[in-house]
Amino acid sequence: MKWVMERDLLIAQTMAFVQSVTGKKPEADTQVAPPSSPVIEFEQFESPVEVAATPRKPPVARSAIREEIEGRVAAFRAHQQRFDRERDKHFNSVLTGIRAAITDPSRASTR
Repeated sequence: MKWVMERDLLIAQTMAFVQSVTGKKPEADTQVAPPSSPVIEFEQFESPVEVAATPRKPPVARSAIREEIEGRVAAFRAHQQRFDRERDKHFNSVLTGIRAAITDPSRASTR
């Protein structure tokens, strides 16, 4: 039953964190009483403001990569469509030859 205590502790910590961020008071029916085990203080973690303030890579490189990927996908799609058209053309020509051979055996081509 240790996992139940850990779950209750996690819920209590989460509720405390949410309340500290939003400034709201807990509702009586949704608050979970923390168990009698040690509670981890939130001060040891980075605050969301510090995490959000960290510099990030500029989106320019990402958009260039994205454009290259989109170009490759478009080329692949066009290539596949060309294969589909060629396959359909070949299928129709073979099917036409088979139908002609069935209806008029003298028109059958020998390969």
